[in-house]
Amino acid sequence: MDTNSFTYQVLWQGVIDFSGAATIYTFNIPGFNPANCVFMIIPTRIQDVQSSETDGLGNSKSYPYVTPSAGQVVVRNKNPSASATTVASRIVAKAYAIRYAT
Repeated sequence: MDTNSFTYQVLWQGVIDFSGAATIYTFNIPGFNPANCVFMIIPTRIQDVQSSETDGLGNSKSYPYVTPSAGQVVVRNKNPSASATTVASRIVAKAYAIRYAT
């Protein structure tokens, strides 16, 4: 692909699985820049989608905490400043790092 005339490029794609023991993922993504890139997380299992705002398992179905920076994205199963008793995300999702043309 001509990198000077694109609308968007998928820089990276993969699976994030918080259903097991993993609590943090660190992805090194060359070319990722928060100024013109986005990191998307899309749940892949129906049980990971909240049925309503009053869903009692809401936190376990919530989106993970994402920290983007130049060349790297860190994904945690909960906010690092949350208390130890805070329920963490347990989702399995497909994730994409996408760069948009400027």
